[in-house]
Amino acid sequence: MGIAVFCGQQRRVEDSWCHPGRTEEQQSVGHTDGPPRNWKGIGIAMVVILAVMSLVILSVILLTPDETHLLLRSHLTMEDLESEDFKVHDPSVAWLNGKGPRCHPESATFLSLIMASCCLCGLLCQVYVFEGDIYYRPSVSSRPLRLTATEPEENVVNGLSDWTYEEEILLAYPAHWWSLDGARLAYLSINNSATPVMEIPHFLGGLYPSNVLFPYPKAGSSIPSASLFVVNLYGPAHTLEMIPPDSLRARDSYISMVTWISSTRLAVRWLNRAQNQSVVCVCEATTGACSEVSGHQLFHISNLNRRGCSIHWDVTVLCPECVDVLLFPSVDLDGVFQRQCISCNLIDGCRFFRAVFSPNQTHFTLYCLGPGIPKVTVHSTKDPSRYVLLEDNSPLSKALEDKRLPETLFRTLPADNHGETNKLYIQTYFVDGIPGGQSVTEEFALDWPQVLSSMHSVALAWVDGRSGVGRGQKTAAVDPRKIGSLRVKDYLGVVELLMQLPYIDDRRMALYGKAFGGYLTLKMLAATDKLFQCTAAVAPITDFRLYSAAFSERYLGLPAKEEHAYSTASVLEEVNKLKDENFLILHGTADGEVHFQHSAELLSRLVKVEANYSLQLYPDEGHVLREPRSVQHFQRTVVNYLQTCLKHSALLDLEEDDEEEDD
Repeated sequence: MGIAVFCGQQRRVEDSWCHPGRTEEQQSVGHTDGPPRNWKGIGIAMVVILAVMSLVILSVILLTPDETHLLLRSHLTMEDLESEDFKVHDPSVAWLNGKGPRCHPESATFLSLIMASCCLCGLLCQVYVFEGDIYYRPSVSSRPLRLTATEPEENVVNGLSDWTYEEEILLAYPAHWWSLDGARLAYLSINNSATPVMEIPHFLGGLYPSNVLFPYPKAGSSIPSASLFVVNLYGPAHTLEMIPPDSLRARDSYISMVTWISSTRLAVRWLNRAQNQSVVCVCEATTGACSEVSGHQLFHISNLNRRGCSIHWDVTVLCPECVDVLLFPSVDLDGVFQRQCISCNLIDGCRFFRAVFSPNQTHFTLYCLGPGIPKVTVHSTKDPSRYVLLEDNSPLSKALEDKRLPETLFRTLPADNHGETNKLYIQTYFVDGIPGGQSVTEEFALDWPQVLSSMHSVALAWVDGRSGVGRGQKTAAVDPRKIGSLRVKDYLGVVELLMQLPYIDDRRMALYGKAFGGYLTLKMLAATDKLFQCTAAVAPITDFRLYSAAFSERYLGLPAKEEHAYSTASVLEEVNKLKDENFLILHGTADGEVHFQHSAELLSRLVKVEANYSLQLYPDEGHVLREPRSVQHFQRTVVNYLQTCLKHSALLDLEEDDEEEDD
């Protein structure tokens, strides 16, 4: 039998059970068997111990870096991105004269059919383009003078770029250029009468879909023909065509550069259709005669990379009228180039810039694009250290003070030391790789990838392969026919190196790419066997026969002569390798750059092989989503897809590990 005895001080009878050797009298007077305790000594010892511990804690506090502000910071969320406080403000600065900028564009677009520009900064004359024709107005109160006359059925546009010239050749919408004195106007006349027409369906807003038609030459089809004209606006308008060089006069060609080098002379560059031969001419605006420029005359421009920027840098933007001011204060073709970097060390936290000079090159607007918060300043060319601040995005700076943002590291791989951390990061690779493009820059970015990294411990990687720009002539020449294979090889080589880092979880890796980047992500999936747990491909190019002639033929040649190159580059030929991969395709049905036809052809073949894929369409949205709701939905869809996929991969890995332990 067990007896439970509770000892306390309330009942004397129970206390006798606890101490049977004591008499009631002894218990009542607090008798003890041992010697009396030294309470004073105990107290002193406790005080000494507390003092020593206080000194240790104080030392730790003083010597440990203060990281409490990091612990108090919150993660960047999708709701933050949708707030106005987290958006970069662009003041839209444009130079109207040599004295100061105005914070609104110098040219404007109305009803998507009109574009106006001033003839000379400070004067009130202007030209504008309406429905494919150019109109000139000498003053605000005068009636416009029509400079060109074309009929809509002719499919000719004057002074503006069509799709091909805007996206692939000039990379700008305006296709007209004022002379230095404002007396003459040079403009392109682009004829698309023989160019095939692309139809883009629009499904919303009516009982039946409507179609938007525009000229779009695909690989191997007829391309637009462009002619260069100059009209003299002093006195009766007089127009002359600039005669192209004999070698290209009867052949398909592009005009890729027009710039005035004096009030009556222009520098013009023609390209053959394959874009592997160019002819630079100086044209006389008064006669229309054009003469080819010799190699000696091109010495100054051709040596910018080799002598001006060394073999480690590239000239990415060339401003003909200000190059001597920006790069070379004094240039001696027979001597040494005296270089001067105007933008270096001007603004704290800025190492990625874009500059726009005033018409007389006495001032310039400097756009600090990163790595810190973007800023816009105006500087004097003579004393760049003095400037006027136009925009510092202080609301954005304040909003980001309490946010935990990912740290950006730049690596040139392979590297010997990568650093160590106890945290295991998921890896997401952002694939771009556009030939001649640069993904790895110090430009400030705040978008859904930063949210993915901040909230879900995802390491983000952007990679420039061997064909990227920004490294000067040390970059090896790449065979243009291997448009995809070499880039896929470069990316997979980097992935293999990053997988060796101790803080990268090589069991949870993902890919993301858009357009050409989407094409590369699918090619990387086809080249590996479940190396990547999930992939998001946005508006992917799947077959270069379906893509722009200017782009496809630049790298692969004409399909009739390079059928093997086109077949090798196509994703459609490798759908069997995508059958068991996990990937998401996103596409706007009204995409005018990478038509939905690319995804439709891919989906048709994926269905035939019973492939596993997910699809998200955006009705009547183009290559760049316009509707705010569509943008928000796209961002959340990609983040949720990658997060869910990678988390699911982690759970599967845990189950497999448990099964191995049971075995």
